[in-house]
Formats: sequence, structure tokens, C-alpha cells
Amino acid sequence: MNAYTEALAREGDAPPLRTFTDRDHPNAVLLKAAHEAFQQGDIEALFGLMADDITWHMPGNNALTGDFVGRDAILGSFATLQANVDAYWAHPLDYFGSDDHVVLVAMVHARRGDKVLDCKECLLWRVDGAGKLAEVWHLALDEQAWDGFFTRD
Repeated sequence: MNAYTEALAREGDAPPLRTFTDRDHPNAVLLKAAHEAFQQGDIEALFGLMADDITWHMPGNNALTGDFVGRDAILGSFATLQANVDAYWAHPLDYFGSDDHVVLVAMVHARRGDKVLDCKECLLWRVDGAGKLAEVWHLALDEQAWDGFFTRD
């Protein structure tokens, strides 16, 4: 079991996700598969759904802030996230897709010592012409709480 799934097990169950149907856009299904791969620690499957030059934008003023391009840079940002938490989960609440974009709405729970973060986030993804996840903008819906939790030490 990887550190991400171990943290999930320590912190409890996910909120329920609605059932997907044939009415869901294929890009919503694509992002759901990517998120499931991430939750299971299947990095090869995750990056197999992404463009080689995937770009991840993390706004704010905190230890996770930056623009990360490519697999190695994004894995580095994941390592920074893990180094700043004792437990972390981002459970999906819904996915919305179109031909060019897909959005994940999730509930985030993070804990470090007695410090806790509970907030919603949206991740806006751009899908390229090859059907790969090509760029993402992370949006914490309570940026002040997010920055406060992930404050730079």
C-alpha cells in the first residue's frame, strides 16, 4: 500500500460519488480514470492518460505553489504534498466534461499534527487533440485556508 492509500485508510471513507452513465462526456470518464489511478498509486496508468508535456498550475502562496511541467516535475510536486501532510485525501464529488475541458470537483481533507484542512477544490483540465490530459489549473475554493495549511516553513 502506498503512502496516499495508507493516509486514506487512516482518515475514513470517501463521500459518495454519483453513478456514471452513458450521458457522461468521455472526458469526464477519462478524468475519473486518472483520479482512480492516482488514488490507487498507479503512476504509470495516471501518466498514460496525460500528455508528455502535461502542465500543472498550483496558484497561491504556499509550499505547493508553482507551475510544474512534465512527469518528473509533477511527481516532485506530489512528493512535496506528501512531505507536508500526515494524511491527505481528495475525494471526487463530480466530474463535468466537454470536448476541450473537464472539471473535477472534490472534497479535500488534510491533516498535519493537530492542524486540519477541509475544503472543496476544482481542477480544470484541458484535453488535447489526442485525447490526453494536457494542462490543469488547481483551484482551492478557500484559498486562504489552503495557503494557511500548506504554509511555507
